[in-house]
Amino acid sequence: MAAAKKKAATAAVEEKAAETKAVETKAVETKAAKTPAAEKKAAPKRVCKKVSIELQYGEKCVDVASLEGLAVAAWAEATGKAKTAAKSINLYVKPEENALYYVIEGESGKVEL
Repeated sequence: MAAAKKKAATAAVEEKAAETKAVETKAVETKAAKTPAAEKKAAPKRVCKKVSIELQYGEKCVDVASLEGLAVAAWAEATGKAKTAAKSINLYVKPEENALYYVIEGESGKVEL
């Protein structure tokens, strides 16, 4: 009978060891599955830099941001659309003509500087 108890105890220990190993294996697999997602979250954030450009010619000094504002305002007035509707903006400055040409949302125009 002592041998039977010993076998039963050994079987129980082996069963517990197998269960523990199964749980550990599952934990490792789960951790491995989560690793790529954690790597994606750890990606560095983009930093937006503020750049200021100033155009100087002759006796004039014009900030590029103000040129954009002038062009968008002229475009909005000419088309009747809201200023916020301007998504695609191309500006062309011709100092010799004292003019700013623009193409906004496929529509072109001119602003005197």
